[in-house]
Amino acid sequence: MSDALTLLDRDGLEALNMRGLAKHLGVTPMALYNHVSNKEDLLHGIAATVIDQLQFECDSDDWWEQIRACFRELRQACLAHPGLVRLVETAEVLPASIFRPMELTLAALQRAGIGPEDALRAYFLLTNFTIGQVSYQIRGPFRGVDPTEAMRHGRLPAVTFPASAAAVEPAALRGWDFEAAFEFGLTVILSGLTCVARPSGTGEQRPE
Repeated sequence: MSDALTLLDRDGLEALNMRGLAKHLGVTPMALYNHVSNKEDLLHGIAATVIDQLQFECDSDDWWEQIRACFRELRQACLAHPGLVRLVETAEVLPASIFRPMELTLAALQRAGIGPEDALRAYFLLTNFTIGQVSYQIRGPFRGVDPTEAMRHGRLPAVTFPASAAAVEPAALRGWDFEAAFEFGLTVILSGLTCVARPSGTGEQRPE
């Protein structure tokens, strides 16, 4: 599966097929069917190869840190394997281990006093935020709404957009720090979740 993962990362999901993988391995396409049933089975195996190696858990009892560790790991995996996001979005069947981050996050949030429904909403919020950040880092900004480009070409004058110019200019000079942006977003989300957390049976609240 490591060779298939290499092709997925290099060429993207749409370009990955049994014939191309067979050529990469120096075998006939039919030889692959001794190991996988079809492309869907191949994609399932690739996903399992990546996901089963990830360490979403951490040793901390702090629910903030448990969730931070989980989504940091997810982010790093997606950055290391750019084709993984598209695979997960399109595959009809994925290994059960794909739900490990969900189980960990929901359990941590429920221990913090957040009900199951809100915990599920929070999980999808964290997932969408993380995947969105990864996509932005890999793809780069949409040029039409990139404020750095707009400032560079005089379309974001300080006289008209003073707050925007004051914020964008320093970032444009030093370069965008994706790591800092991700950590900031996690902190904002977790801070908001702390505000809606209710005392639970375990009494597990994050101290101020």
